[in-house]
Amino acid sequence: MAIVLLCSDMMFMSRISGAAAQIGVPCATAMSPAALSDKLVEGTRLVAVDLTTPGIEPSVLVPKIRTALKTRPRIIAFGPHVHGELLEEAETSGCDAVFSNGQFFARLPEVLSHFVDVAK
Repeated sequence: MAIVLLCSDMMFMSRISGAAAQIGVPCATAMSPAALSDKLVEGTRLVAVDLTTPGIEPSVLVPKIRTALKTRPRIIAFGPHVHGELLEEAETSGCDAVFSNGQFFARLPEVLSHFVDVAK
């Protein structure tokens, strides 16, 4: 799977899956951190994390993703701009990029394409 999305928001899932399809990249979705491990497979190039998904702790999740696979997928996170501490925690936990929702969705196909290509 090229992209694995950790997100419980159905509208976000639809937008991100649609953007992935638009650039010709398969996308799997996990609706909780516990379900994520089943979706991570060798060859995963990008893990996109919605920081508003219940149970998200970037300081625990990011290292877990890093050690789950031999290949090193890129990890990006996005969340509301008003959750500055959570965005900062995602950045300091080792995410390759962190975006506010506005930044992420304004450039969605470009962001996905960039991080999938970088991880090749």
